[in-house]
Amino acid sequence: MKNFWELTKFGVNKYFRFSYQYILLAIVVTVILVFLEPILAGLLIVTLAFLITYDIREHDTKIKALESEKSKESEEFESVTMHAIFRMPYPLVMTDKSGVITWQNSPFSEIVGEIDRNAKLNELIPAINLSELEKEQKSFNISYKDKYYLVRSDKVLDHGKVDRYIVYMLDVTKNRELEKAYNQDALAVMVVFVDNLDEAKTGGDEALRTKISSTVDTTIVDYFTSHNAIVRKYDNDKYLVIADRDSFNKIKAKKFNILDTIRELEFENTIPLTLSIGVCDLGENPNEKFVKARSAIDIALGRGGDQAVCVGENGYEYFGGKTKAVQKHTKVKARVIGYALKELIDQAENIYVSGHKNPDMDAIGSAVGIMAIVQLRGKNARLILDDDTEAVTSIMDLMKAESKAMYDSIISPDEALRSFKKGDLLILTDHHKPSLSPSKELSEKADNIVIIDHHRRSDEFIDNPALVYLEPHASSASELVAEILQYMIDDKKLSHFESSALMAGIMLDTKNFTTQTGLRTFEAAGLLTRMGADPEEVKLLFRDDFKTFVNKAKAVESAEIYKDYFAISMTKNEGNEAILTAAQASDDLLKIEGVKASFVMAKIDNMVHISARSMGQVSVQLIMEALGGGGHIAQAGARVEGTIDEVKEKIKDAIDDYIKEEKDESNTN
Repeated sequence: MKNFWELTKFGVNKYFRFSYQYILLAIVVTVILVFLEPILAGLLIVTLAFLITYDIREHDTKIKALESEKSKESEEFESVTMHAIFRMPYPLVMTDKSGVITWQNSPFSEIVGEIDRNAKLNELIPAINLSELEKEQKSFNISYKDKYYLVRSDKVLDHGKVDRYIVYMLDVTKNRELEKAYNQDALAVMVVFVDNLDEAKTGGDEALRTKISSTVDTTIVDYFTSHNAIVRKYDNDKYLVIADRDSFNKIKAKKFNILDTIRELEFENTIPLTLSIGVCDLGENPNEKFVKARSAIDIALGRGGDQAVCVGENGYEYFGGKTKAVQKHTKVKARVIGYALKELIDQAENIYVSGHKNPDMDAIGSAVGIMAIVQLRGKNARLILDDDTEAVTSIMDLMKAESKAMYDSIISPDEALRSFKKGDLLILTDHHKPSLSPSKELSEKADNIVIIDHHRRSDEFIDNPALVYLEPHASSASELVAEILQYMIDDKKLSHFESSALMAGIMLDTKNFTTQTGLRTFEAAGLLTRMGADPEEVKLLFRDDFKTFVNKAKAVESAEIYKDYFAISMTKNEGNEAILTAAQASDDLLKIEGVKASFVMAKIDNMVHISARSMGQVSVQLIMEALGGGGHIAQAGARVEGTIDEVKEKIKDAIDDYIKEEKDESNTN
């Protein structure tokens, strides 16, 4: 009954313009009149039937008229749509789900030519394949017949599955040409430094000094002007170069061969000259580009010079850097750094000193030297050390025996992080990467940091340090500390232990004064000797225990000679002690005739540590940088995820890339 009533109500509402309540009322009245006035009731029934029939017909007529109007509008819309599709000025094509073309408009036919029956879209335009159409992407770019197109695609679904594809192509060739023209006309700013002009002129007569200056000046100006660049000399050994991007790209394609041109200049009784170049072609205005180029030149100099550093969209690009950093004779910078560090120490309430994690003799020696300077300045400092000191057990034993106060000042990285306060001074030695610090969190938290390091600068660097003494020409961080201490402690002297620790750091990185040494290295060693260090005694700190000696011998024995000149091996032991074994084994492998570079791996937790060494003919720094590491041209390292076998293959790949780049540069020159 309820359903009947709802149906009746719906029907009445559908067909009658007036309310169904009145219809019901009329029916009720008619039923009553049937009993009281049958004739009148009959007349009323006839009238009511007529009215209902008339109203239904009127309603149906209007419904048909409305449907006819809608049908006409639909036909007109379909006609307009088809007209728009057929007259669309952009190429349009429709395919089935397998990529077979089912329909195309005239512009599409014009660009592809005659189309065979059942032709597939990717056969006509290989850049548009089914996998691209299946992706949930709004658009993608292609190149076809010397033109560029922005391609958009839509999926037509049938019961939730792809039935066909509609592909639109927008010609963006003019946009690309405008973009290309803009990129070609955009300016690149280059800052050029002659690394060692003063050193090269030292000792020569006036005629030779003039010849060196004029030859270098002419060579630099001629090179860049030949590439349509503007060159302005703004200091004795500094130049500003501005070129359009097209000219800059040509220089870049030649891998900045001006570096080789300058290095190959020959003058009587002088050291080879080298250049450093900082480049930026990204920025909203020339001033912004100049600031970034200056930042790039700082990185180039921090990496030892003789290279170009370009600021790119994905970070820095490096060119050159395959020669040893040239040691400067002047100690002006050491004096300036010494005075500045003295001020920072005197002003700081709390001072923390830290070498890198898994410290070696240089990290410990340079840290001990700074600790000694702080104490001689009448201040106290804390030495941050973790429990990874296997490689420096001998020096730690000597510290405990001869410098108990310094030994007792050692705190863990966690303790340092908890106690460090805003304004406290953190001095980092022998590293500049936060990831190499015993506490990366502390190196990122501290707002007053000093860096003393001799490694070539990498992309990863401490943010906003208060003072940086980064000298890749130096043999070691210990040498740098020995240089600046004479400007900081007046007439006071280091203890036997402190001078021995610094001497040990120098002797480690110079392999007992046989590599990476210069006049200033021996001057620093002479100073430490006068303060009580004995090189013969220091040598005893480097003696190995029997187990380490055996592991080192096994690593040398199992080495593989790759590409005639590269020795690759691994240590059998694991853990932190394996790092020392790897370093010593890589040194020993260089004693093999014909070996120019060595790489020894050690398993450390889930990582593989690599110690890399060379005789200077091969830049192991560049090879290790390719694996995320860094260091010096003759001494570098890295830590890489993976198994020993996997990392070994990565080392070989990095060597192959290095050799290929060397050949490419030779062909370019």
